[in-house]
Amino acid sequence: MHGRPSARAVAVAFVAGLAVALPAAAQVGSPRLYAGLNAIAIPYANGPVRMDHLPGVWLKLPGSEPRRFGMDTGSTGIVVSSEHYVPGPNDVDDGPGQLTYNSSGRVLHGTRWTTDVEIMHGRERPAATARVQVLRVERITCLHDARDCEPRERPRGVSYMGIGFGRNAAQGTAPTVQRNPFIALTALASGVPAPSVRPGYILTRDGLHLGMTPELTRHFAFVKLTPKRTVSGVPDWEGAPLTVSVDGVTGTGTSLMDTGINYMFLSPPAGTALSRGQRVPDGTRIAIWLPGQAPPNARYSVTVGDRSNPMNPAKVEVVHDPGVFVNTGRMFLQGFDYLYDAAGGYVGYAWAGRTNPAHGSVAIGR
Repeated sequence: MHGRPSARAVAVAFVAGLAVALPAAAQVGSPRLYAGLNAIAIPYANGPVRMDHLPGVWLKLPGSEPRRFGMDTGSTGIVVSSEHYVPGPNDVDDGPGQLTYNSSGRVLHGTRWTTDVEIMHGRERPAATARVQVLRVERITCLHDARDCEPRERPRGVSYMGIGFGRNAAQGTAPTVQRNPFIALTALASGVPAPSVRPGYILTRDGLHLGMTPELTRHFAFVKLTPKRTVSGVPDWEGAPLTVSVDGVTGTGTSLMDTGINYMFLSPPAGTALSRGQRVPDGTRIAIWLPGQAPPNARYSVTVGDRSNPMNPAKVEVVHDPGVFVNTGRMFLQGFDYLYDAAGGYVGYAWAGRTNPAHGSVAIGR
């Protein structure tokens, strides 16, 4: 392993950093959690979130020039083809691995490496460095029910970054080491100590912040997440809770705010007229509360096919999940800003005021 620290050692160091970043007395999500901390503004590399593209961020990996990586909250981990990453003397070969993207049905196979990744403010200016495990992709195969997949040997042009949580089981990967660069910072370009940035991020339609401050979070409704079992001390959290109503039929389950797709997946409550495996017909009204109808919460609604609402997804597909589930897709960010606090186990929602308030709102409840 080139005589360098093991992936387990990197994970232990990451957890030690959490102890610095997380105030011991903080129990309830609020801006007070973030007193005295810093945040780093990162613009999207390709402009505001839109229906026709997912947001991108400039990253630099060893042996390559800065490259625009698609930023996906629906997966976890960096995948990169060989021309955009050449392992160096400080990198650790962690052996073969793979990553499955459920929405498309692609399965990426290759070698996992622990390496240093530079997160860029733009193509020319570094912002921070993270040490994470990445997948250097050697081939692509397809699930038998893949929606959008073409098998490829020695693929080129792969540059994708998953920053989600609770996604390991869905993707068929064990959470053995840290793979999310946004919550594994080891150094800041400013020279300020890395633990001054709390592990987590805020996403908006126009850009993101690494970390959180009281000023950035004062309009957010916080929702506590349920911890999952962790391996090697790396924290992870269950999916965010939600309540959803489909034409008046209501149920509770989990949600995923997924920048990787422009449409919505829906596993509806029992008793609706929807057919699994089919598209939801135009005119269907879907109301969502995150997590429920009592504050603190976020509320929004879409009528399928109504293009007057900028949060309306391109389509809504009914899936075969065993429980109630909604993948909102990225159009959620047209109305809301979104927070993930990896250290404390919170998501947060803030109404951004970019669209008609009849479409959505946030009740802070504190």
